[in-house]
Amino acid sequence: MKTSNENEKIFLGSRIRALRKAKGWTQEELGKHADTSYKFLGEIERGVQNPSFGILVKISHALGVPLYELFRFESEGLNRKEMESRLQSILKALPDDEFGRILTMLKALYPVQ
Repeated sequence: MKTSNENEKIFLGSRIRALRKAKGWTQEELGKHADTSYKFLGEIERGVQNPSFGILVKISHALGVPLYELFRFESEGLNRKEMESRLQSILKALPDDEFGRILTMLKALYPVQ
């Protein structure tokens, strides 16, 4: 069984991979932009290596995202039912005006055809 620390390294690596792929970059391209070895990046993405703070800063700058974006992996490892349950809990707790703003944002992000 994997420890929490191992899971977090895997989630971090998956998040970095997703952000890299969203830019259409290979590991080599990210390595060039982040001034680090593409082999080391591959190990980070697989959850094998634990990157230093300095490396994470370089990666976030190269990807053009704030550092905290690398750690937005709360939903990693959750199935759809668990995510829907979390969303329902959040929505139920919102006051009416906030609920309306969320609906407006969702409509803007995902317009119904």
